[in-house]
Amino acid sequence: MAKLAVYLATFALVLFVAHASITTVTVDEEDTWRPSRRSQSSCQEQIREQDHLKDCQKYMEEECSCSSSSRRCNRQCNRYLDSCCWHLEKMDNQCRCPGLKHAAMQQMKGQMGREEMQELYEAAEKIMSKCDMQPRRCDFPSRDRA
Repeated sequence: MAKLAVYLATFALVLFVAHASITTVTVDEEDTWRPSRRSQSSCQEQIREQDHLKDCQKYMEEECSCSSSSRRCNRQCNRYLDSCCWHLEKMDNQCRCPGLKHAAMQQMKGQMGREEMQELYEAAEKIMSKCDMQPRRCDFPSRDRA
């Protein structure tokens, strides 16, 4: 009888350990850049702390207006991009895309045509990959939705 109790206790312990060690974590990569409601205020704070990503705004503006042959313009554009990346690096991953959207919206406050808006969004979409940081891509409105 004592042996049976030891076997049952051992079996119960094995089941408990096996059950406790099974953990499943599911991450939807597309949604990792979207902040939760709880962290939205944190993102807004981070955007303010990074001066509303003004250099990202300037980069988007320069990227849209520079011709690729203008060396001076490209140097200035690269300075803005470097500073933009530096500011984005200081933000949480899930706040970077909302920050870039904020920067794009700030840039669009002036009068902009549909084509100019699309160019601005395209420049903003490229920033994350040019900065080589996560998330690699932010989704902005397409030409149809702009």
